[in-house]
Amino acid sequence: MNVAEAENFSRAAQSLHLTPQAVSLQISQLESWLGVRLFHRSTRRMALTEDGRVFYERCRVGLQSIDQGERELRDRASGITGSIKVASSLSLGQLLVAPLLAQFNESYPDIRIELVTQNPWPDTVDLGMDIGVIGGPLLNVSLVARRVGRFTHMLCAAPAYLAAKGTPKSPQELLQHCCIGLRHPRTNRIWPWTFQSARRQTMLEPPFSFITQDPAVQRHLVLQGAGIGQLTDYFARPLIASGALVELPLGYGGPRLDVHVFIPQREHTPRRIKLLNDFLYERLKQFFHS
Repeated sequence: MNVAEAENFSRAAQSLHLTPQAVSLQISQLESWLGVRLFHRSTRRMALTEDGRVFYERCRVGLQSIDQGERELRDRASGITGSIKVASSLSLGQLLVAPLLAQFNESYPDIRIELVTQNPWPDTVDLGMDIGVIGGPLLNVSLVARRVGRFTHMLCAAPAYLAAKGTPKSPQELLQHCCIGLRHPRTNRIWPWTFQSARRQTMLEPPFSFITQDPAVQRHLVLQGAGIGQLTDYFARPLIASGALVELPLGYGGPRLDVHVFIPQREHTPRRIKLLNDFLYERLKQFFHS
């Protein structure tokens, strides 16, 4: 390996702390054992033959696998350490990813985790992210992604709002209510309000009292009784069960989005990243529809 990369006996010998004669002898013995010539030799440099190039590539992959195995064994023996940078959209990061990272850290306290949550979705490669969690389409085909499930949206209001303003009985009655719109951070468009009755689908855009790009702001406004909003089901369902929110079906069919956990493509992924990637994948599957 060293001779092939250095293309010179002397430089290879120096890196191996051997004499050039010893390195030359080892190469000759290897060629004799294999029965092929591995190098073209000249007074100035050496170059791999075609057989030598094939042999080098095979050995390089094998040695990298051995190195990876050694690293993993050292991790097992000495404990998992290092840092991991995780990216997530704001809503998923705040509600689901952050609590799961805290659970993971209890098992691996020597791993330092940095969570980046932002809208619009960051360029995970440029920012050096190790793991990402995203709802919606993947924007980078070079990612190694696994789908954990799908979430949808529910039309909800606080009991205090409905007590004061009344409960709408049809989509058209929403036009007389305070509605809270969510502007998509990537497309800059307001999420559509879509309703299904029999075979007919109706898209409604009520006169919004509030519009925000931040799902956390939208959730806060709905919970405080400021109006009716379409909220992600993984946020709304526990609050509906507790009585803090009321679902308004009205034939509503909210946007459905896939959720993926992914890592960037790389030749060797550290074990700490594999562990967290698998942990997030298994735990997040419990929150979403398949």
